[in-house]
Amino acid sequence: MVKTVTIDWGEAHKAPGNRKRWMGSWVVARDGEEGDYFYEGPGGQVTTHAVPPGVVGVCLRWWPAENEGIGQTQVGAMANLIAPHFFPEGAEDTVNVSALALLR
Repeated sequence: MVKTVTIDWGEAHKAPGNRKRWMGSWVVARDGEEGDYFYEGPGGQVTTHAVPPGVVGVCLRWWPAENEGIGQTQVGAMANLIAPHFFPEGAEDTVNVSALALLR
């Protein structure tokens, strides 16, 4: 069972105003059902999170950087959802995830 997940949110080389904003939630079922959120913040970070029992993966959302202005509406930027990322079968201890790699 996976005990921790380390996520590289990417874009550390960019100025803070040019980094995407991210939100991460736990995936609690193989059909993609989401559980609680565990991260909300900018790119440029590498964070480690304890994985709750029963969690099978992560689901990530991102918003354009402040300086991009892409997808803006009257109520703000629209979130972009990435398909759920399931932990590998038989994975134990720590799983490493690159948020930007999941965009491809």
